[in-house]
Amino acid sequence: MDSQVAVKAVIQNKAGKFLIVREGKRWQAVGGRLDKGEKLEDGLRREVKEETGITDLEIGTVIHVDEWFAKPEGELKHIVALFFVCKTKAEVVVLSHEHEAYAWISSSELIKYEGSIEKEIKQAIMLASQAER
Repeated sequence: MDSQVAVKAVIQNKAGKFLIVREGKRWQAVGGRLDKGEKLEDGLRREVKEETGITDLEIGTVIHVDEWFAKPEGELKHIVALFFVCKTKAEVVVLSHEHEAYAWISSSELIKYEGSIEKEIKQAIMLASQAER
């Protein structure tokens, strides 16, 4: 079984809200797996641009690390994901074909997404909110 590294962006806008995107019925963080030989920040910028059109990304520190098993191409893979706190001044989000919707939410609004938001982005948003205090 292959292991792969994924990078995820916990993107906060000027109003202090966090970006989540919906794929199918699940809300998640923006990001994805690194290409072979790609550096973490380069992969994060590429994924954010591809999935949201956002190019003015200020990348902060890793706030959360998680792992899961998935079958992205039909083959079981061990995914290790690094969640980076990021900031943007962008207000417009242009979704890729991978996602159907997006929302800017505060940590207090996470309850509205209970049952449909991936636990990893929920934890990362809570950690990012606490780090600001």
